[in-house]
Amino acid sequence: MAIQPKLPFTQLFLLILYFLAVVAVRPESSHEINLQPADFPNERLYRAYLAIQRFKSTITSDPNNITSTWSGNDICGDKTYVGFYCATPPGLNEKLTVTEVILNGFGLHAPRLQRFVDQLPDLALFHASSNNFGGDIPHLDSLPYLFEFGVAKYDLQPLHPSGRVYGSAEGGATGQVITKDEGKKKKKKKGKLQQIQCAYTFLNFTFHIRVGSPGGGGNIPGVTDAKALILNYNNLSGKLPTNIGFSKLSYLSLANNKLTGPIPPSIARLQDSLLEMLLLNNQLSGCLPHELGMLTKSTVIDAGMNQLTGPIPSSFSCLSSVEQLNLGGNRLYGQVPDALCKLAGPAGRLSNLTLAGNYFTSVGTACSALIKDGLLDVKHNCIPGFANQRGPAECASFLSQPKTCPAASARVACPAADAKMNVAAPEGKVAKDYSSYVVYATLHE
Repeated sequence: MAIQPKLPFTQLFLLILYFLAVVAVRPESSHEINLQPADFPNERLYRAYLAIQRFKSTITSDPNNITSTWSGNDICGDKTYVGFYCATPPGLNEKLTVTEVILNGFGLHAPRLQRFVDQLPDLALFHASSNNFGGDIPHLDSLPYLFEFGVAKYDLQPLHPSGRVYGSAEGGATGQVITKDEGKKKKKKKGKLQQIQCAYTFLNFTFHIRVGSPGGGGNIPGVTDAKALILNYNNLSGKLPTNIGFSKLSYLSLANNKLTGPIPPSIARLQDSLLEMLLLNNQLSGCLPHELGMLTKSTVIDAGMNQLTGPIPSSFSCLSSVEQLNLGGNRLYGQVPDALCKLAGPAGRLSNLTLAGNYFTSVGTACSALIKDGLLDVKHNCIPGFANQRGPAECASFLSQPKTCPAASARVACPAADAKMNVAAPEGKVAKDYSSYVVYATLHE
């Protein structure tokens, strides 16, 4: 009879610990889908339940233990399913369904949002700032009640106690859903989406997305059907997608990342939709593109603190809607074009032009007037006779380097230039506070 050797106590103890650890980290073991359609008031809530449970099973970090409330069949309850809100969209015969998801500040980690957001068929509003979700932004065009991400018709009564107003939905559904502070467990009312009238503000649709290996940065998604792409303060790296202009973006905010390479020429295709854009504090390079000047509806263009180079293209004189233009902290050179500075004149809307920290060598008459009025900042350039400029040796070193960017053309044809030039700026034009712009406001959320 063979004698089985005994494991030493230490090895046996370590083996038991390993077994317990393996059982503890199994991702699917603690999130079982065990309810049936008959357990819910209607089939739509059951579908939402399935989507929520699938998403819950993928969450790898939940520091506030929010997902512990995501169980059972009372999705619309006062204390259950924190972050989920119910209402009755038009045409559903008084059936409650999940119409709003607010996960702001929960610190959840999950590898993707696909097969979650796009599986909630009646979703009208989704907020998920200050989380860590991977993958690309889901395509949302299949959701008939999804709110327009931009200025539209909004309820005069705020939907949130915070005082913000959230807006009109594609497909005609708008409405009041929330009576609860974002991210806090308070009483939640069941509501009905109603037809609403005008008040203007914005919808901040924020994803904090990381993809790839941990700590290795991420790639920015390309084409999206969203109206807003807001990915500030992430670890996004790589180049901007060449097809980004084929999106439907109204708000683009990619500040404080590690994006590299040029601004793609396809950006010009957003001339009929893009209202505000933040690219500041990245590592973008290449020539300042002519196509940026085609964004004639944009009120904010901020590409400061990058490594863009070249002269300012003549097309920038077409930016008749721009109010905030920041190109500071780059490697731009040549003359600051007077045609650009004239956008701050009686027919223009420009109230803040920042060109500090470049290598410009001259300014014209209109630009000199802006400097005197405090509307144009040209500190730390190479302009002879001006105060607070770079040293002669630094300027000479840069200016002696080969320049490969095309020279600014003398004239350029602006899209719809005649119609825009006849629209005078508002009387008493003053510089707005940065927080009044959608993209700048997202930097502080």
